[in-house]
Amino acid sequence: MKLRRWVRGAILRTNRMAPADVGAAVSGKTTVDPQSNLMTAAGAPATPPPEKPGSSWNGRNAIDLLRIGAGIVWLLNLIFIVNPQNQFWSKFSTTALSYAPTTLGGPGLAQYVAAHSTFFAWSIALFTGYMAVALLLGFTTRIACFTGSFFSAVLLATQFGTTYLFPGGTDVGAHPLYLLVYGVLVVGGAGRSLSADLWLRNILASRRARQIAVGRPAPHPSTFVLTPRTLFAYFVVGTLLSLGVGFGLVFVLPSAPAAASGTPPVGPVHFVNLTVAIDPANGWPQYSPANFTVPVGRVVITIFDNDMPVSWSSCPCPVRGTIDGLELLNGTPIGNVPGTNVAHTFNIPAIGLQILSPGQSVVQFTVDLTRAGELIWYCFAPCGTGPNPYNSAPMNVPGYMTGTVTVT
Repeated sequence: MKLRRWVRGAILRTNRMAPADVGAAVSGKTTVDPQSNLMTAAGAPATPPPEKPGSSWNGRNAIDLLRIGAGIVWLLNLIFIVNPQNQFWSKFSTTALSYAPTTLGGPGLAQYVAAHSTFFAWSIALFTGYMAVALLLGFTTRIACFTGSFFSAVLLATQFGTTYLFPGGTDVGAHPLYLLVYGVLVVGGAGRSLSADLWLRNILASRRARQIAVGRPAPHPSTFVLTPRTLFAYFVVGTLLSLGVGFGLVFVLPSAPAAASGTPPVGPVHFVNLTVAIDPANGWPQYSPANFTVPVGRVVITIFDNDMPVSWSSCPCPVRGTIDGLELLNGTPIGNVPGTNVAHTFNIPAIGLQILSPGQSVVQFTVDLTRAGELIWYCFAPCGTGPNPYNSAPMNVPGYMTGTVTVT
């Protein structure tokens, strides 16, 4: 009885083997694939079985849950962009210019991005959409991790002096955390479970196995394999290069030309008085008048700031664009205002003008306007009344913290 069962089992096993395997079984020759440690019949290529997605909860699943979490963050960013209430497209230029006063290498990069706001806004929106899809679905996971890291490295470099300030900074910001997450995903091999990448690999492996089973030639799988150590080395080098590119952009791009000192333009000097006070209707600080007209030539502007003193610790606060690069603060010439008291600023990025206005002070400056046209001014000091004082009202609200200078 035992002999009969053994013979029946041997026959069934032989029927399941490919012809080449049968011959090898008869001759007693077998080989061991050095890559997969799979024992196969002589002459038959070893094809490991396709991975089964979600077969067990192990380290792979944990890494890919982190990937999915990062994808959710990118999806929320995309929702913020497409939500009309957030006015991402209309405020993109103003948001870019808000980094101009404090960027480490000067306002040149912020001004360039603001001048090409449509291109950069669409580029960021499309990249955000790609990252959300890639990380949520696990599609081109490795490419997404590398490009996401390079993107964060460039932004990290451009935000030194604003978000990242040493000493005096109080927030590490989001981009170092992004870089850490991408590094973990690369080293941990994200995309090997719960992903479209795994699904595609299994389809290709199954197709190759079927071609081999029917005796048809099948393409050999790639033998080019990157170890985790090599991947991480590429990741670090690429991130450092991107950081260097970011610093290069900050320091190389020139800012808009500032007004030069020297002989005043022919014609009378024009005087303008501005007042900063609290609007009793809503409690917002307000420049008044916010819109005014001046002739081409030399203009002396005096700001009477009645707002309370405010500390802006992350502001290097240099005066730019005025005659001799100075402003008169309560009658004293000064070229760099301490950040311990900067309630508001008066910036015209198109001519490289930056004036710092401490609370409870009188500031006067002189500027030469050589061309007729409309110039948009902004206050870049964080004087918003919402949770984020950089982008909440009255920041960017016309008639309060932004307006128009018409030069005739």
